[in-house]
Amino acid sequence: MIAFVLKRLFALCEWTVFNKEEYIDKTIKSEGRVLIAFWHEHMAFGAYLFQGSNYHTLTSYSYDGELAARIVRHFGLEAVRGSSSKGGSDALKGLQKALEHVKCVGWTLDGPKGPRRVAKPGIAVLSARTKTPIVPMGAIVNKYWSLNSWDKFPVPKPFSKICVGFGPAIPPPHSLEEEQIEYTRKEVEDALNTLLYRLQKVTGFQKEE
Repeated sequence: MIAFVLKRLFALCEWTVFNKEEYIDKTIKSEGRVLIAFWHEHMAFGAYLFQGSNYHTLTSYSYDGELAARIVRHFGLEAVRGSSSKGGSDALKGLQKALEHVKCVGWTLDGPKGPRRVAKPGIAVLSARTKTPIVPMGAIVNKYWSLNSWDKFPVPKPFSKICVGFGPAIPPPHSLEEEQIEYTRKEVEDALNTLLYRLQKVTGFQKEE
């Protein structure tokens, strides 16, 4: 039911997508695969944009994670189970295996429970292990309901305008050393927040709270 409602709402909205071909398609063409980084609150926008692609994403072992896994499958995507707080090792192994068969893996950097818009290091570790670049993705909508959740998940109102943007690819860490992982983690976090700021400036949409 949730997937059905989201699909109908998204279909009623006006979508604008910036730099997908420049940063996603060209990175896949040159590198063979890509990691897409986004905040937890923007998972549904990514699911709709990449629906039917069989791209993989990460969801936690929690009840919310199970719900998210079932929802993304209705969008023609696949979920690998695990999180930074529980099952992280299994999650990384699962995503490494997935990258042997699919061209793209999406990652909610502040999931499963926040803090909001603060990146965890898992994507940097996966990037280093697989030598896969990371492309940031941000989304913004001009009219929406905000859920009473830690990520303030935005549900677009009918006929609203949605803007999704992608940023330049971030290269993998040179090694798995803690300093290198932290550098990339912070780089991706800053890139995501900068991307959202730029989308707000370009669109003139109200600032998300």
